[in-house]
Amino acid sequence: MPNFSFLILLGLNLGGTMPFPMPNTITNVESYSPKLFPSIGVDALKWLDEKSGVSAGIRFENKGMKSTASVKEYSMSFEDFNGRFNGTVDTEMNFNYVGLPILAHYMLAQNISVYAGAYYAYLLNGEFKGAANDGFLNNGSGKMEVIREEYDFSNELRRHDAGLSLGLNYLLYNERFLFSFDFNYGLMSVFPNDFNGVENDMQNVYAKFSVGYLF
Repeated sequence: MPNFSFLILLGLNLGGTMPFPMPNTITNVESYSPKLFPSIGVDALKWLDEKSGVSAGIRFENKGMKSTASVKEYSMSFEDFNGRFNGTVDTEMNFNYVGLPILAHYMLAQNISVYAGAYYAYLLNGEFKGAANDGFLNNGSGKMEVIREEYDFSNELRRHDAGLSLGLNYLLYNERFLFSFDFNYGLMSVFPNDFNGVENDMQNVYAKFSVGYLF
C-alpha cells in the first residue's frame, strides 16, 4: 500500500435521528423506513508506518427516515398545540450535510483496517415534519381530542453537527476496491438548545455501508 493515497467512497446511510437512549414516553415504533439517497466522499490518507495512518476528507451526505411511533405523555409544542400528547406521531426527516471527517487508521491484517475519529458537518438544507394523530392532548387545563395536527420544524434546525465515527475497511485482492462499514454518532441535537417543539434532543445515529476506490 502506498504511503499517501486518495479514496473515493459511495455509500448509503441507514439509521435515524432520534433521542438516544429512547425515552419511556415513546412506547413503540410502529413503522420505520430509511431514505436511501447516496452519499459521496473523498479522503486523503497518509500511512505513518506499516500499521497506522491518518486521513481527512470531505463528504456530501444525506441522512433521513420516515417513522410512526406510539407516544404517552409526550411533550410537544407548535402553533396552538401545546401540552402532553397521547397517540401516534408521524415523522419525516431529510438532511443534506457537507461533512469533514478526521480519522486515525490501524491495519489489523493485510487487507483489513479499522478507523476511529470525529467529524464536523454543516447542514446545507433539511426538513423535519410530521403529524400528531388519533389521540388526545393534555394541555394542563383539560384533554383535547386530536384527529390530526401537522407540524413542520424545518426552519428550526441547527446548522451544525459534530460527532464520533468508528469503522472498518476491507480492501479487495487488487488493493484498489474496498468495502467500508462505519457507525456515526452525533453528539449534538439537530435542534438548538432553546427549541421546545419536542421534549428530547434528537441526535443523528447512523451506520453507513460504502464501496470505494483507492488511487
